[in-house]
Amino acid sequence: MLTWKGRILLLFLAVAFVWLFRMPIRDGITCYIYRVDPLRPSSHIVVENWDANIDMFEHTRSICDILNAKDSYSTIEDGAFNDVRKRHAYILNAWAAGIDTTRFFLIPFVRQDPKTLHIAQAVLDTAHARGWKEITIVTADLHSARSRKAYLRAARPYGIGVTIVGGSLDNVTSKNWTANSSGVTMAFEEVVKKIYYDFFVF
Repeated sequence: MLTWKGRILLLFLAVAFVWLFRMPIRDGITCYIYRVDPLRPSSHIVVENWDANIDMFEHTRSICDILNAKDSYSTIEDGAFNDVRKRHAYILNAWAAGIDTTRFFLIPFVRQDPKTLHIAQAVLDTAHARGWKEITIVTADLHSARSRKAYLRAARPYGIGVTIVGGSLDNVTSKNWTANSSGVTMAFEEVVKKIYYDFFVF
């Protein structure tokens, strides 16, 4: 049984350990959950979007500009897709972010676990049906490694090339996630989900 002095010493040593090794720990977590690809020519850009997030739409618009894409798409839960006001919110936020909404479309998916895998399947089914050969996926930085695995798996039977591009979600990126509690929470939730995908999904 530790005395109160022993507990204080143990706490001090634990804090010192975390402080000394904070960079390797942070870098290790980032490497595990962050994995993006170099940009390749692609005419079709799809953003994995949650609740019509304007950050994600702005990043999508910048990718569309760089690649001179023909069109852009956003994933949307089927419940929101069937709700006129929610569907309209996606289009309005895309327009506010500077996306050409005359060439902007929605890809509905059924919310089902594991969610990212089912989103990827809905996107690649759409890509295959439209005869696409290449697709660029815009997702959150901290979600990119898991998205990459899901999309590559869904694309394999169709032979469609997939490029994963990361972006800021609620101002959290792979470079600043340790700056506040919401970023840390987001990163650790993603670690748990990535472990689940690594061991039980793929």
